[in-house]
Amino acid sequence: MATQVIEMDYGVITNVSKGFKATADALKALGKILAAAIQVLRAAAFFSAGTSLALANYLEVIKKKVQALAKLCTEFSQDLARAVTDHKKGDIKGKRYFGEGI
Repeated sequence: MATQVIEMDYGVITNVSKGFKATADALKALGKILAAAIQVLRAAAFFSAGTSLALANYLEVIKKKVQALAKLCTEFSQDLARAVTDHKKGDIKGKRYFGEGI
């Protein structure tokens, strides 16, 4: 019976995990900036005949998508980090957290 060998380049996978974390952090910061801009635009909506309110609503949609993408990047980062840890411990069967979704 043939044995299956599962190899992992820990450095590469760890760097990918860190890349996803850095992206998630940047997206979270962008979400905060968008939230501040939305507040300013909603406050100015009274003076702009509704133009600012329309822009604020548009940015609100973008902010929600940015927050969802940040959450996804955070999950990818954590999943990859756990995969490295599990593999180092000798767990080579794979975990369900890949493909479970957010």
